[in-house]
Amino acid sequence: MTVDYLPLIPGSDLANRIRHSFNVLEQCFTKYTPNQIAVAFTGGKDCTVVLHLYSLVLHKKFPHSNKKPLFRAVFIHDKPQFDEVLQFIDETVQHYDMDLIRIQGRMNDALNQLKSTHPEIQCLIMGTRLTDPYSSNLKDFSPTDPTWPAYMRCNPILHYFYNDIWSFLRQFDVPYCPMYDQGFTSLGDKETTIRNPRLIYENDDTGLMEYKPAYLLEDEISERDGRVQ
Repeated sequence: MTVDYLPLIPGSDLANRIRHSFNVLEQCFTKYTPNQIAVAFTGGKDCTVVLHLYSLVLHKKFPHSNKKPLFRAVFIHDKPQFDEVLQFIDETVQHYDMDLIRIQGRMNDALNQLKSTHPEIQCLIMGTRLTDPYSSNLKDFSPTDPTWPAYMRCNPILHYFYNDIWSFLRQFDVPYCPMYDQGFTSLGDKETTIRNPRLIYENDDTGLMEYKPAYLLEDEISERDGRVQ
């Protein structure tokens, strides 16, 4: 299949991963209709990449529809969130003109609530990577575990690395949460998230200790060093 969604660099590892993402998302549309799909979105960098990829495929698949295809996402949280993250989420809703379902509660309970309020949704597009905790055995399409509400999880960026995420966001000028420019590398809730200590440095001009942006983190194994849970 020829991919023409983005001006990719032929033969690069990132280009190959992006092509795979598009293929996975196009497969998703052979299994589900837009009203059966929602993107899991928390304002983080990974799901921001997925949201952008999904928007491209959605509008490519339905370019001449008489009715604008439903672009839906779901935001689940159970702890206090950063104001900057909430503001970015609001801006993203406007940017992509999408319908955002907001549910407050623990993940299992929230998904049960989603089943009740939006029973038509069957597939969740996830921003999960193989390097994320408890994710090494996931496939492009992985159903939820038997003890969880039944959903198909579509995982279009499983094979991306930390640097791939930042190359994508910056190369294609995708808006992302500004907290990443302040030294945060992995965003959770306010109770578990701090700036990554690996990014601290002394400013030669001021003598003050400051933080580099997330995309300058050299050791991606340290990505979650800013999560204090």
